[in-house]
Amino acid sequence: MGTDAAQRLRIAVVGLGPIGLEVARHVVGDPMLSLSGLVDIDPKKQGKRLEDFIEGVRDSDVTIMDDVEALSDTDVVILCTASYFDRIAPTLRMLMRKKANVVSSCEEMAWPWLNNPHLADVINNEAIAAGVTLVGTGVNPGFVMDVLPVALSSMTLNVTKVRVVRVVDALTRRLPLQRKIGSGMTVEHFNKLAKQNQIGHMGIGESVTMLAQGLGRHPMRSEVKISLRPVIAERSIESAMGTVEPGEVCGMHNVGKWSDETLEIELDLTMALAAREPRDEITISGDRTITTIIPGSTPGDTATVASLVNVARIVHRAGPGLKTMLDLPVVGSR
Repeated sequence: MGTDAAQRLRIAVVGLGPIGLEVARHVVGDPMLSLSGLVDIDPKKQGKRLEDFIEGVRDSDVTIMDDVEALSDTDVVILCTASYFDRIAPTLRMLMRKKANVVSSCEEMAWPWLNNPHLADVINNEAIAAGVTLVGTGVNPGFVMDVLPVALSSMTLNVTKVRVVRVVDALTRRLPLQRKIGSGMTVEHFNKLAKQNQIGHMGIGESVTMLAQGLGRHPMRSEVKISLRPVIAERSIESAMGTVEPGEVCGMHNVGKWSDETLEIELDLTMALAAREPRDEITISGDRTITTIIPGSTPGDTATVASLVNVARIVHRAGPGLKTMLDLPVVGSR
């Protein structure tokens, strides 16, 4: 039995890179959802339709617009644009005026109080006044290195240490990620960009903080220690970026730490081309030790799409305001 169009959740997608396009494809293929709008700043995409970019997608009468101000009749906006919370704040404000809930892949929005505490408080108050819910989600941050360890810790009565190791083979990931982790760069170039905070995967500080908050602690930004180093290719590697030669950068090693007198948190993330032993490994230590391993690691791109779509279905249950994944009920696949 089909679903009446009036009963479908109306979803717009803003930002049509690889993730945004896949989100839109899943929305139009889901009988419980309705695609209400598409927005991208790329002039080459504007005026076109989803089927112009994704082979096999069913016909859609939704054309790509250049401005979120043109959106209407939307329940939830899935926002896949910038990684920095202050950069998406103007867009959030425009969407709040339209009474739209927002689910975003913005890494800083996973725990926006870490780097933008005042702005996060202001946006939270504005969202409450508008009666809408805003949340940042994804695989990492948003699940593997924060929400999942918090859930696992509920099976113990006392936690003294949490260590998460995530190793991702970037050959299995989209081109923008391979570029973001420095593939093909010289070590000197990587280190220069790292000092300027212009390279690497974002969100490990947000994950450290969210995990600590989920365990009842409240870290200060200055207490969260983050390091970022290049991973060097030991052999020639063929990638979407071309051939990466020995001695060139083939990825990044990112570590986030925080501790107090009762708890130690260590998040160890490697994203590299042809990385050895890809996996997600979570160890909860305390009155009991719990170790969970996901062989191959959680598939980042498809899982990001799934997280955005599944959270969009239930985001309103968290109540109005700027929320995190710790505030939402358990999100299951539909």
